[in-house]
Amino acid sequence: MYYSTNNKKYRLLFSGLIGDVVIFKEKMARKGVKQALVEQMLKEAPIIIKQNLTLEAARKYADALSEMGARITILDQLPQDSSERRNKAPTPMSHFVLCPRCGLVQQGNHVCARCGLDLAGLRSGGESSVSGNRA
Repeated sequence: MYYSTNNKKYRLLFSGLIGDVVIFKEKMARKGVKQALVEQMLKEAPIIIKQNLTLEAARKYADALSEMGARITILDQLPQDSSERRNKAPTPMSHFVLCPRCGLVQQGNHVCARCGLDLAGLRSGGESSVSGNRA
């Protein structure tokens, strides 16, 4: 009998739009997404919009949203995220950093999970925030 040991969960980060805002709103409305939610997403981006997903489900959501013009990133979800943060407000933009070397958007890391760059020194200078410009 086969038992899956991969209980890893994922979350989706909406960081803005790739295309036109009007077209995005129209496509979201056609999918039944309430206008107030779409407005909140656009206003508060980057924002976690979905949590506790399997990788397959995260990819489906990300693909669907990307086709509508959203810029979506699939992020690992730490085990404590689901129990401790379930009823809390969305994660503020200031809690995310963008690695200037490899472009990985991550939350609360002192060292980039992908390339190993020391982000602690960069964070104090503000160079690695998500809203910062990439070179």
